[in-house]
Amino acid sequence: MGHWGLLPGWVSATLLLALAALPAALAANSSGRWWGIVNVASSTNLLTDSKSLQLVLEPSLQLLSRKQRRLIRQNPGILHSVSGGLQSAVRECKWQFRNRRWNCPTASGPHLFGKIVNRGCRETAFIFAITSAGVTHSVARSCSEGSIESCTCDYRRRGPGGPDWHWGGCSDNIDFGRLFGREFVDSGEKGRDLRFLMNLHNNEAGRTTVFSEMRQECKCHGMSGSCTVRTCWMRLPTLRAVGDVLRDRFDGASRVLYGNRGSNRASRAELLRLEPEDPAHKPPSPHDLVYFEKSPNFCTYSGRLGTAGTAGRACNSSSPALDGCELLCCGRGHRTRTQRVTERCNCTFHWCCHVSCRNCTHTRVLHECL
Repeated sequence: MGHWGLLPGWVSATLLLALAALPAALAANSSGRWWGIVNVASSTNLLTDSKSLQLVLEPSLQLLSRKQRRLIRQNPGILHSVSGGLQSAVRECKWQFRNRRWNCPTASGPHLFGKIVNRGCRETAFIFAITSAGVTHSVARSCSEGSIESCTCDYRRRGPGGPDWHWGGCSDNIDFGRLFGREFVDSGEKGRDLRFLMNLHNNEAGRTTVFSEMRQECKCHGMSGSCTVRTCWMRLPTLRAVGDVLRDRFDGASRVLYGNRGSNRASRAELLRLEPEDPAHKPPSPHDLVYFEKSPNFCTYSGRLGTAGTAGRACNSSSPALDGCELLCCGRGHRTRTQRVTERCNCTFHWCCHVSCRNCTHTRVLHECL
């Protein structure tokens, strides 16, 4: 039993119940399997950073690969950060695609994003990029917050930086975040096929976007609020900023295929590269998202493809854009209904400390796809 014997009885029971509740499907070796921790990573089964007690995930469930579990053990406190980064990535994915036919649906089971990840389409590319970015972003920030024992702020930028400013403060540790993200996230990918190369490329595109969007922040110093000298550090972008960039790259993603050097002397590693399907296009850069398969139209339900369809989705009757009823409803038309809504309004703060509000009722017009 190892460390389990050190736990109080009720804690052991809670841990066993939480772990036993995981479906046996987790034993299957599939791409993105680590995403399942978004549903099970809680205070009952995370590794702790206590020196007197360490909880270990039940290895027989194979939720994480052996290498991923080793990385978690070597960096106490980091699983909280990985799980938090994944949760943030899911929220960002849903926000970015809230008005599109595919709106980043998720499930509560181990297959978080459903069957779409079995395809090599644009949506899969975005999922891999944003989840990889979420982990890198969260781990880099957790380092500077002191939540992970094995890393701290990035103190490498020290000393003068310009005529009226110098490096100081606590820079977010993007290098540790990228390195850990590459080791942890990419280790879940197996094989040497086109899907493998696509997933690795999009994972790296997510991490690269977090790095490239970092910005310098400064604090002024001087008498009477003057800015005689400034102390500056590097700060992570918001995940919303990262999501905005990745969504734009989703719209301009590159369709790729296996590269072929046409030489028998080319090594196996040299042959494992991506080239644009259209020879007239430039090869994808490390920032680009790539895909190799056309997306479904997402208009109707398909159990085989794992698409829910757009029936019942709210649409904007006056918009010609993707959220408009014509496009979102795939030409099927829409129904209009009214709904009476009661909300708090005209709120007033009374000293001290009470807020009083009135209840206001109004009619809301809703449009839904047929």
